[in-house]
Amino acid sequence: MLNNLVKIKLNKLKGINPQKLGVFFDGKELPSQLIDSDSDGKLDMLTFLVDLKAGEIKTIKIKEQKIKRHFVKRAHAEVSEKRGYKLIDGVYTGGYFKSVKTTTTPPGHIDHNYYYKCEGPCWESDRVGYRLYLDWRNSVDVFGKKVADSVLPNVGHTKDSKGHDSYHTMSDWGMDIYKVGNSLGIGTFGAWINGKVEKVSKTDSTICIITNDGPIVASINIKYFGWNFGKGKSDLNSNIQIIAGSRLTHYSFYIQTDYNQFCTGIANHPNTTFLLSNDKSDNHWNYIALWGKQSLAGANDELGTAIFYNNKQKIKLTEDELSKIIILKPVNGKIDYYFAACWQQEPNGIKNIKEFKKYLEDILDELNNPVNISQL
Repeated sequence: MLNNLVKIKLNKLKGINPQKLGVFFDGKELPSQLIDSDSDGKLDMLTFLVDLKAGEIKTIKIKEQKIKRHFVKRAHAEVSEKRGYKLIDGVYTGGYFKSVKTTTTPPGHIDHNYYYKCEGPCWESDRVGYRLYLDWRNSVDVFGKKVADSVLPNVGHTKDSKGHDSYHTMSDWGMDIYKVGNSLGIGTFGAWINGKVEKVSKTDSTICIITNDGPIVASINIKYFGWNFGKGKSDLNSNIQIIAGSRLTHYSFYIQTDYNQFCTGIANHPNTTFLLSNDKSDNHWNYIALWGKQSLAGANDELGTAIFYNNKQKIKLTEDELSKIIILKPVNGKIDYYFAACWQQEPNGIKNIKEFKKYLEDILDELNNPVNISQL
């Protein structure tokens, strides 16, 4: 699989029509996409996927072509609002869901009121899917996928015989496989206040924007205005990104505040083995992870969950009764990390803890040895 994402600013490519760009290696066109990298609504970056081993050098040719090729969609992001509803006792009843590019949470929005399909924005690669509860919980959940095709556009429209969303039941494509509850789910962001997690629950308003929607990069920008986290009130700007062929979500946050203790983590489920790396080198990446019978897809179904964080932002590791936790500090107003879910039932999935450990180390190698680009 071509899993190394390369990004080049369009202003570095002079004299070429960006809408007709093609990327080639050894005469073969590579999957590519123009993206909006800074959530301003303008395409400003060329991205493409290339297979690179450690220390390998490849010469890539970028040129204008007569016909722009369309690539298989292997990354997708969406958010869908309820339309044609009746508001009954605070619940958006009946109607249908419509995919939108931008949404603002309605006044008084709470969990389980069925205003958003899947309770908020969703994103997927050909490996795995995720969703974020766009309400006071602001937690991240996991969709296990049994197929490589994009499935989320068809998920969340129907309910089972008990009135529950049908994605909680196994289907041909997969299901919601992760129990979040009041934990940090997988990669949920919060503030660390007096030894406790304070999620992004109290805000003046929240806007969610689908910034890129495949074929190889999908991303979401969420702006939280007036987040009251107990040690002050600040705007929070977050970005979510997933790429084709990858289980990783890159989650980044920008905040201007004097407070410097924030956190993320993973739900600390029973019947799991805790794994962590401990490279103390400056600016190196590490992980915390859990492997075991923590899936909702069956008593013996196994799932791996992981957070990858950078030492320059780490304060310490800790835990509470619900989650394994990493306490992080902003660097130049930014916090970012990656998270991944590895389900044994995904196509060519990770089947055991030995394979999961290898995956974790492979990702560390990629993060600690990023692709270097030089323009000839």
